[in-house]
Amino acid sequence: MVFLHLDEDTLVLIFRFLPVSSFIALRQTCKRLESISRLRFIWRHACIDQVLSRGYPFPTRQLATASSSELERLVIHALRLGSFWTSPGEESYPQPLEFQASTGTGVSHVQFLPGHGGRFVVTVYKGIWSMITCWDIGDVSRRLTHNARKLGDWCPKNTIFAGFAVNSDPDSIAALAVAVQHGGGTQSIEVLSVSTDDGTSCFRSICNIATTFRPVALQGDLIAFSDDASETIIMNWHENTFAMLKGFQRPVDEHFQYNRCLQIFFAYKSVLVVRARSVELFAEPELRPAGGDCTTYHPIGFHTFGWIDGVAVNAQKGPLIDAEGLARPLGHEPLSILLRSESDDPWASDVHKLEQYILSPNPAFDDLSGLPRAYHSGQPNEHPVTEDVEPPAPYLFPPVRAEHTSPTVRGFLRCRDIALGPSGTALWIQPRAARTAHLTGLDVHSSLTQIADVMNPDYQHPEDVPLNPGDPHRPTGRARIAESLCAAVFAGPLQRRHPEMQTQARTLWVQGKEGCNWTAVDYDEEAGRVALGSSDGSVTVLGLV
Repeated sequence: MVFLHLDEDTLVLIFRFLPVSSFIALRQTCKRLESISRLRFIWRHACIDQVLSRGYPFPTRQLATASSSELERLVIHALRLGSFWTSPGEESYPQPLEFQASTGTGVSHVQFLPGHGGRFVVTVYKGIWSMITCWDIGDVSRRLTHNARKLGDWCPKNTIFAGFAVNSDPDSIAALAVAVQHGGGTQSIEVLSVSTDDGTSCFRSICNIATTFRPVALQGDLIAFSDDASETIIMNWHENTFAMLKGFQRPVDEHFQYNRCLQIFFAYKSVLVVRARSVELFAEPELRPAGGDCTTYHPIGFHTFGWIDGVAVNAQKGPLIDAEGLARPLGHEPLSILLRSESDDPWASDVHKLEQYILSPNPAFDDLSGLPRAYHSGQPNEHPVTEDVEPPAPYLFPPVRAEHTSPTVRGFLRCRDIALGPSGTALWIQPRAARTAHLTGLDVHSSLTQIADVMNPDYQHPEDVPLNPGDPHRPTGRARIAESLCAAVFAGPLQRRHPEMQTQARTLWVQGKEGCNWTAVDYDEEAGRVALGSSDGSVTVLGLV
């Protein structure tokens, strides 16, 4: 039987069982197979069967709306990205995009702006006064071969930016929120939109909130801003309604950032507030108009990891494929908490770890009964006791430590951020290893001297191993004379579907500028892009595939 003599339905059915690489090969044989290989139905099935079912990072929201050609491009990109994480080998990255975001001062924040085709990056720097700039870096599915184009600035006179948050919802008019300290001594939060007209971009303030708190999270119309002790405000900036979340911790000194808020995550029917000394889960608050009484909520779950140096929280969003073949979010998924703890002991070893903890969904949680609207305050403990029997929380406390960890080293870092994607991929900055021939190289609590680099059993001193002479940014050898960008796959959808994978750190990029430190990092897991801001005011955008 001749293959091309088969009817159309049979050929389409055969395509459903072929890998994407075969699609590309068959379309080069004849126009009939080329036509079939471009059907949207074929690419939607390939996306579900070869991308989503394997846990690869993919912008699931675009599965229902993307055209056939766009979906094809996204699927091919996702397969390359999945291969990057599941089959690490000799790293070969496209040429990165580098541009100068500021002069004379470092970049304090760099973040990808959701929406806008993934083309926009915003940077913040603080000179005499602060400035936010929006840049166009090009199509996320193509290699970074051009220069970044500056689209617009926002720099009110006599102001310093004290906080910054980007909206996680790409469809929201509110792009970002900025805490502004005015020259006259007043403080407020400005909610900004980013509009594009004729290829240009401009910032416009759409809401002003008079507060001394810092914005920590922005999701759609919801904004969360917090102090450095125990209070967090959840507000719908569009409807001007709000509620207060009040933690158990009390400040030792109100002028000292004892329990600074590091991250706020809008979880399933709840809000998770992560601070330097505590992790607290609050019931989903009922927001009320500003003119009425402010409802105060107390934690329904409390835990402490000690002193957190860096942390990232994300939901393990594995899409659910329904009977119609559509990918839908699960909603009530486990939460991953990836953290790097800090020690109060100055004599402790340089060896420490990135540890992952899981907040699992509570099977006893009854969605119909809802969560308690007010919680009686009590003593801070793992399971606070209330006067009345309350419905169970949506997540089980305390968090459970995951099986795998990733070693890192202590050292000077200007950027302590950790980036964690929904699939479980994570990136962080590794400081240059300190010399071990000094007092802090010894662990006074151990009889053994820990002198080995935790990233490498065959340790050599960083200054003894040269970088790649062809490209000082690309990792080579076994040790580093400068900071490096590291990555690993932690517990999550990707590791669940590939149980053979181990949480093993690898170096992706090296800081090749002498005397320069990275000051900011952001990571777009779905696009496979990393943005790094430096102390010399430059920004590097690195594509993983």
